[in-house]
Amino acid sequence: QLSSTMPRLLGLTGPIACGKSAVAERLAAAGVPVVDADKITHRLYTDREGSLHKRVVAAFGDSILGEDGAVDRDKLSKLVFSDAAKLRQLNAASHGPIMQAILWETLSLMLSGHRRIALDIPLLAKFPVARRLLLAATVVVAVPADVQLRRLMNRNGFSEEEAKTRIAKQAGVEEQRKMADFVIDNSGSLDDLDRAVEVLVKDKLPTGWSLCEDLAAAGALLAAGLAAKVGRSESAECYRALRLWQKK
Repeated sequence: QLSSTMPRLLGLTGPIACGKSAVAERLAAAGVPVVDADKITHRLYTDREGSLHKRVVAAFGDSILGEDGAVDRDKLSKLVFSDAAKLRQLNAASHGPIMQAILWETLSLMLSGHRRIALDIPLLAKFPVARRLLLAATVVVAVPADVQLRRLMNRNGFSEEEAKTRIAKQAGVEEQRKMADFVIDNSGSLDDLDRAVEVLVKDKLPTGWSLCEDLAAAGALLAAGLAAKVGRSESAECYRALRLWQKK
């Protein structure tokens, strides 16, 4: 069937210190390439001639630059971490260039012949629903709260209070579980994780619609909504219902 040859985008996410990177490594080893939003962001921040650098410096000034002239992400993080207004300002300056880079890397993998591509995006839960609906499936990596806290303290050298503050800044495990098609419990051994990813790749993926099917449905519903003079929210609700129906 034609739809089986269409590219399918898989969202990969999970709360901090739950082992999302370990799952990404295993997906890549199993032949599912991973577009890593964190690596892309790091690369863009080190490019002093790039649009991200220019936009962030324009928003916050030269005080956020390191000795090498690139944006010092530690300085920037401390500046925005406890200031919601500055965090919104950073998001407005950075999201455009980052999303564009994610798009280009994804398109490059599609043109190279890959038909299942994972998008490793830590803040996927904060994405607008319309963007998340373009994913054929969402995989959330999770561990119990006490395991998450212990791992974050050990990994980053945080105090318990610091670790809890970092965890509280993100969407919680239960919130992320609600948007998941598949949940990988990473509280066991590495062998357990190997088996969980193997089963996911061989027996469960892909699900939902392909990217092309998604775009066609979104366009059709938008046109129908405009013709009927209904709001975008009503069209979005119809689209969600169609996605749920398709997965049955």
